[in-house]
Amino acid sequence: MPAFSRSRLLSALALIVLIALLLWLSHFLSWKNGLDELRDSSRQQLEQFVGHLDAQLARFAFLPHLIAQNSLLVDLLKDPENSSRVDVVNHFLQETNEITGASDTYLMDADGLTLAASNWQNKNPFVGQNFSFRPYFTSALQGQQGHYFALGTTSGRRGYYFSYPVLYAAEVIGVVVIKMDLSNIEQRWSNRDNQFIVTDEDGVIFITTRPDWLFHSLEKLSPQALDKVVNSRRYADTLIQPLSVETRRTLESGGQIVRLRLQQGHHDYLSLQQLMPEAGWTVMILSPVQEISSNALVNISLLLLVLLIVLLIGLLGWQRYKRHQEHERFQLEAQRQLERKVRERTHDLTHEIDEHKRTEKELRDTQDELIQTAKLAVLGQMSASISHELNNPLAAMRSYADNARQFLRLNKGDKADENLRRIASLTERMARISSQLKAFARKSSGKLEAVKVASIVQSALDIVHPQLKQSNIRFDSHAIDPDLCVMADPIQLEQVLINLINNAINAVDPQHGEIHIKTETQPGKTMIHVDDNGPGIDDQHLSKIFSPFFTTRKSGLGLGLSISARIVDSMNGTLSASNLEPDGARFSITLGSPE
Repeated sequence: MPAFSRSRLLSALALIVLIALLLWLSHFLSWKNGLDELRDSSRQQLEQFVGHLDAQLARFAFLPHLIAQNSLLVDLLKDPENSSRVDVVNHFLQETNEITGASDTYLMDADGLTLAASNWQNKNPFVGQNFSFRPYFTSALQGQQGHYFALGTTSGRRGYYFSYPVLYAAEVIGVVVIKMDLSNIEQRWSNRDNQFIVTDEDGVIFITTRPDWLFHSLEKLSPQALDKVVNSRRYADTLIQPLSVETRRTLESGGQIVRLRLQQGHHDYLSLQQLMPEAGWTVMILSPVQEISSNALVNISLLLLVLLIVLLIGLLGWQRYKRHQEHERFQLEAQRQLERKVRERTHDLTHEIDEHKRTEKELRDTQDELIQTAKLAVLGQMSASISHELNNPLAAMRSYADNARQFLRLNKGDKADENLRRIASLTERMARISSQLKAFARKSSGKLEAVKVASIVQSALDIVHPQLKQSNIRFDSHAIDPDLCVMADPIQLEQVLINLINNAINAVDPQHGEIHIKTETQPGKTMIHVDDNGPGIDDQHLSKIFSPFFTTRKSGLGLGLSISARIVDSMNGTLSASNLEPDGARFSITLGSPE
């Protein structure tokens, strides 16, 4: 392998490795920062949720003690067969229940038999039911305040029970119980991206913002633990099944990355937990990490886009430099050849007239060949035209990228996303612009669709806006109906309008020029006119302006109007030119109207 080729290969490999390292570093930093922010936010929400649970428990914890002091309860426990006392206590408990907002309030005797309850009028009241098997009854019977979570055996609803003994003559003669409904807690915290889980001491989920996770365990319970749950009748006849939870990573700063495999697929979450020792609960928050991955991907895409733009600009600059060198070398060689041939052809000029005529003829032939070769050299400079067409989108992309960075610093993600969307759109436009030169050989394969003319005109104006700012040219397109549509490829139509507007800018006086875009509708078709107040088009040039390589500008390639005509033709339309009175030129795009 030649040393030069080997050097270029090594340089390319080094560049690829450098880009890969930059992308990996960007992804790593974006993921780390996003994870830190998510952890801080999740920890704050977890603390708020735990605080809310504590507040709800504290709200009801003191009520059984307060109600147990009422003499009505003592009177009924001393005389449980007195129906009038039962009725009085039933109404008292019902009124207390309504005031406190509890789910149920009821009174049991020392054997666990319910004597009175707030739901005495319900279809399945607690009155007559025996709950002596509940741990909260056992605790209260021993003179202590009891608390316990379970499914109601009568109502079948979840609740947290608070109990307190009813004392008479320093003896426990009964137990008063208040049941707190937990569903309100779930409803309040359910409309969030994060999921909250509360498990009991056995690891069973009894509070969650995901109803399908209720009464599942985070890990598979041992046979002993299952027997304990079944014997306590805490969850009635519910079969406790484990969730499919896989620990993916344990974080040094606290928390874990876990994966839950659900019916609709697997999802990764940041898991943080906090204990509630008094209640014997473990509270957990699961925050989805998908957004962190999406943000990291956006950052990588943005960095890759910037790198590609820089490489593209560098490549275009290098190609332009090389072509400039080749052009200079070609001109020098052509000049040398011309001088040599002139000397050869004129050597015998003074000796013979016929030889002189023959030499003049050969010289003219040589000059024609040089002109043809110069045309081919101009055609080889098409990359300069591509560079010209890309300059304005590149400038717009730079502006959008700078704006996106500012919006990201200001935490305006929606506006930053809009700028990134525009950059992506401009990137697609740049790719399509570079393919327009192929339109000489074949029609565009772009799909035609109904597009709004006003929107396309505005997009074209955004691209040429920097050129208009450098002069006093007045641009007017306000007369266009905002709902007027044509059948076209939006990118190609925009490119044609940009070319026509640029031609108009070059044609008019920079200080007093005017450019107007108007529309005209006819049955089944719409015409878009680009008018200027320049000197117009020479009549002898009107029939040639759409021919390849025909131009009246010294720096022009003569391809713009030819390519534009071919683009409009591929959209089943026509591009024509005419002069206006008293001066100026008009280019008209005729396209079909949507049905």
